[in-house]
Amino acid sequence: MSPVIENDNQINNKNKNMAKTVTKTTKKVSTAKGKGKVVKKATTKKAVAKAPVVRKARTPKEVDPNKYGRFTILDAFTEKYPEMVIIDKAPAAYSKLVGKKYVSRERFITFIESEKAEAAIDKGAKSVLKEMDAVGIVPLDVENI
Repeated sequence: MSPVIENDNQINNKNKNMAKTVTKTTKKVSTAKGKGKVVKKATTKKAVAKAPVVRKARTPKEVDPNKYGRFTILDAFTEKYPEMVIIDKAPAAYSKLVGKKYVSRERFITFIESEKAEAAIDKGAKSVLKEMDAVGIVPLDVENI
């Protein structure tokens, strides 16, 4: 026989060696009852194709047409102004607006956004004055701010 021809045992041994095997050694914690034993596990790594992840589409939140932020708006239409609204509930900072009427929802929203913008500008102006005072610069007209 020529050395090139191999028997079945040699072929099977080569196939077993070709698979990647990883041995993990874990040690049991020894207790009062007995001593821990070393456990060996042989695992083979296989290439597995991952399935694509399917994400569920979120359903949009239902928007209450009678609310804008924390404000509650009610219809108060008249013959002259069919889109008129009245403010029923408001946050504590805007409690003075409860009971006020606006020509339309859009006008009410514009008014609220402008009030919020003015409040933010006032906050910024006060912080700038504090920074100027900390540096030692005296502003020219403090009364206007």
